Amino acid sequence: MGYDRFNVLICILIFNLSGCALLPIPWQFTVATTAGDIVSTVNHGKTMNETAASLILEKDCQWSRTLIGWEPCLTKEELINNLQAMNCERYDWNFLNIPYCVENNDKD
Repeated sequence: MGYDRFNVLICILIFNLSGCALLPIPWQFTVATTAGDIVSTVNHGKTMNETAASLILEKDCQWSRTLIGWEPCLTKEELINNLQAMNCERYDWNFLNIPYCVENNDKD
């Protein structure tokens, strides 16, 4: 990862943590970024930080994937491989955009 990408990722991390009062960021900025995240998630299914990370890393990034043990940023091939490893007959995604099996191939 290049130096510029590293700096951008650090900035994204800092802005993510600003809502946790780790930095003296004005509350108006936090409210504005939260509102932006809500609009972005409704329209695109990703927060602004996920969208920025996806553009920088040239992968599809979603932090919620870490809840099921996946890497947060995946190439299209890695995403397909992870879905195939789930061995589902049919997939669906919950409100966090986490995939799950509707019917499993391992029927007895």
